[in-house]
Amino acid sequence: MNEAEMREATVPTLDTPEELAAYITSLLEQQHDYGTCVYALSMAATATFNYTARKLGVTGFQASCADFDLIRRTRQIDGPFMLIKGQDALFPQYDLQERLRDALEEWKPWLKEQAAKKLEDTTRAAPRVVEHWQKLAS
Repeated sequence: MNEAEMREATVPTLDTPEELAAYITSLLEQQHDYGTCVYALSMAATATFNYTARKLGVTGFQASCADFDLIRRTRQIDGPFMLIKGQDALFPQYDLQERLRDALEEWKPWLKEQAAKKLEDTTRAAPRVVEHWQKLAS
């Protein structure tokens, strides 16, 4: 498959560890370039995620928590974060600006603590960054 085909492909729901291994192997054995390897990785991860979720009988809420934990672990995020979907801007009930304001308000104690830690060593930070940390820490 080329990059566009992989992007649009549906990841199968697999029933056995052997089927999962065969699917992952099929993805790995394809010829890949810079773009297609991205989709091979995400498709293998999705198949594994779905197989495991199904075997464990997790709820949709549990799966959504696992989604965020996967992002946290793979992106090495050490602190609060949120996911904003552009499609939500199409509907007024998903007031994205308010959601972001609320999140930043909720994160203030964490930001204050982290900024104070960063102020302990400002030798490698630009003056504007140091000023921003001082504002957050106060």
